[in-house]
Amino acid sequence: MKRALIIGLLAIVVIGAALPYAPVEFLKTPIESALARGLGRKVEVDQVSLTLFSGPGVSLDGVTIHEDSRAGIEPFAYANTLDARISLLALLQGRLEFSSLNLNDATFNLVKPTGAPWNFQMLLNQTVAASTTAAAHSASLPVGPAQPVIPTTLPSVKMRGGRVNFKFADTKSVLYFDDTDLEVEPGGGGAVELRFSGVPSRTDRGAQNFGHFYVRGTATPSASGQQFNFQVELEPSALDAVARLFDSGSVALKGLVSLDAQVSGSPASLDVKGTLLLENAGEWRVGYKGKLDLAAQTLELDSISPPGLNTKLHASTRDLLTTPQWEISADFNDAPLGSGVELARNLGAPLPAKMTAEGVVAGSARYRNTEGLGGNLEVRDAVLNMTGAAPLKIPTATVFLKGNSIVAGPNTVNVGGMDSAEVEARYQAGEGGGVEVKIITHRMNVADLRALAALGVGSIPLLDRIADGTWRGGLSYANPYSLSNKGTWSGDFEIQNTRLAIDGLADPVRIQSAAVSAKDQSVAVSRIRARAGDIAFGGEYRWGVDGDVESDAEKAQPQSFRLQVAAADAKEVERLFQPTISREGGLLARTLRLGAAGATPDWLTERSVEGLISIGGLTLADTRLSVDSAHLKWEGATVKLSAIQGKVADAAFNGELRVDLAGRAPVYRFEGNLEDLPYKGGQLDLSGKISAEGNGPALWASIKADGTLRGRSIEFSPDAEFRRATGRFQMNMTVAGPRWKLSDLKLTQGNDSLSGEGTTQADGRIVLDLSNGGRPVTSQ
Repeated sequence: MKRALIIGLLAIVVIGAALPYAPVEFLKTPIESALARGLGRKVEVDQVSLTLFSGPGVSLDGVTIHEDSRAGIEPFAYANTLDARISLLALLQGRLEFSSLNLNDATFNLVKPTGAPWNFQMLLNQTVAASTTAAAHSASLPVGPAQPVIPTTLPSVKMRGGRVNFKFADTKSVLYFDDTDLEVEPGGGGAVELRFSGVPSRTDRGAQNFGHFYVRGTATPSASGQQFNFQVELEPSALDAVARLFDSGSVALKGLVSLDAQVSGSPASLDVKGTLLLENAGEWRVGYKGKLDLAAQTLELDSISPPGLNTKLHASTRDLLTTPQWEISADFNDAPLGSGVELARNLGAPLPAKMTAEGVVAGSARYRNTEGLGGNLEVRDAVLNMTGAAPLKIPTATVFLKGNSIVAGPNTVNVGGMDSAEVEARYQAGEGGGVEVKIITHRMNVADLRALAALGVGSIPLLDRIADGTWRGGLSYANPYSLSNKGTWSGDFEIQNTRLAIDGLADPVRIQSAAVSAKDQSVAVSRIRARAGDIAFGGEYRWGVDGDVESDAEKAQPQSFRLQVAAADAKEVERLFQPTISREGGLLARTLRLGAAGATPDWLTERSVEGLISIGGLTLADTRLSVDSAHLKWEGATVKLSAIQGKVADAAFNGELRVDLAGRAPVYRFEGNLEDLPYKGGQLDLSGKISAEGNGPALWASIKADGTLRGRSIEFSPDAEFRRATGRFQMNMTVAGPRWKLSDLKLTQGNDSLSGEGTTQADGRIVLDLSNGGRPVTSQ
């Protein structure tokens, strides 16, 4: 007995292993007929093999399940392989039927024909009967897509990792389900149990951050047609991906969304009830209920549990799977503004993280994917608070929504205590859109503008550099959609009684008043009335970028100016520029003059400024001079004053001054001319170079000069009057005063021609050593 059992088991193993290789092509036609009876559709199979170990059945390759003729000619499904288990009960009764079908990596096409139900409804609505009529009909199946075949018993169907497409008449939807698992189990009385999961996707987009979509439930026949009872779930999925599923436009939203729903009723009138949960953007849960019509592809939903916003939400869709047309609307009944701001920020709106809001919102708003925004809102008693800025108070604000735009205002905004402004804001979506803000005020503290800066609208020209004072006028902010996404301010306004800190100056510039015009990233400050230390000045100042540059190589232009100084003392000028001209390190380094100069600050390396300057009176030691005009160019550590025109002691001078700021102490080089200098009853013309180095007393002690001179009508001494004089000079400054050395002198005295040289004596007098044809002549 034991031996017989072992032999039997071995025979089963051998037969089971050999069955897949058995020549069973003669079974293909009966198998196709049996599948057609079970599915109510013509079935074609490429290859057939038998299986035993997974249950008596067949393994089929290249399986095409054709469509009901009412739904079109494209196959209902295609599977590379299909494992079909034979129904033993039907086999004992002399029929070949299949109890289960396992489709591997199959593709299904769900079709909604015009004026007819879905193709899967056609399958479910077909009667379950066993008759010779059905058998005879299946034995004479036509070659092409056939009329519906009456099934005997719907087999259970399984699929793993497949795909489900949607088609409406002859048009395929861009929506489909990927990574699809499907189980269809027939029950008693024609009922069918369905278990489905898949990842919603679009054919016109790449991978999306979606969770799985689950459907579980039953379809039961009734006198009024199939009745569905399904539980629907969506795993937590990226909110922006869900938005893009039904709208191909770019949507930037944060957070995860998940939902559950109970769906019941007939396909044309399904009751929907469930809960939507928004996570990672603040916890936000809302219940909803509504109607779903699978035939008309419409969905209507209303919120049933307000999300703490005193808000009623409504959503509706048409042509859900073809060309989705959907709308979301909200009715606000004095909803708290703060909760709405927090939700908008968490969803990705560019709002400051530390901004809080108070107030209420009333009105209605909607969004239709075919039309954009619509509706009107009113905000009352709003207060916006931001760290380090005065609160913004808005008694009443109107907000209009139309198309792709949101317009707020103009509305009165109170800033801090007494200041107010008229503010208008506009947001335009899509190509050519962006953000615009307009502000008009008769008077506002500059410090209160920090509230606007905290809103993330970029720095305001000049006003972002000053900390106090007031401003009045108009400003506009524009941030168009572009690759750079860089917003800019423009406008015309006036500033008063403020301070401006400038790198390299010991004191801030105190601006009594100035007019500012900003446009295209360039700023012009005119009608300046200001003071730096004890030096008052006026004029204009400009800076910005080259407006003609239209590439990433957009080049910043040098700052330019035109300044007029009424009077200045050289000592005060030196004090003001001490942070610029002194980088000598510590006491020991300054005393022993050891080591290199301190590191050059970034602001000095990056400085690029150019303009014109005039000084009505400049006190230089005991000398007072004026600079009618000079062209200043400051590039990094090099300062050049060129085309200098001025006067000193009724003499005119011109030339060029260079200052090198790269070393331990500044180095000065001047080259120019001095004409008609009064000297001993006559006049002198000097032409040459002056050099100096250092600060304070060290600067004066380092002055050196050399050049040429020309004189006229000089009464050098009572007995020496020179009608003409030429020569060269050298001068060194000492504690006792300047020390002159004159050489190559050529003098004309009456009819005599003299030559020689001269030097400064210990008592400060200049003594000339001259000769007249070899005869020595001495003059003092």
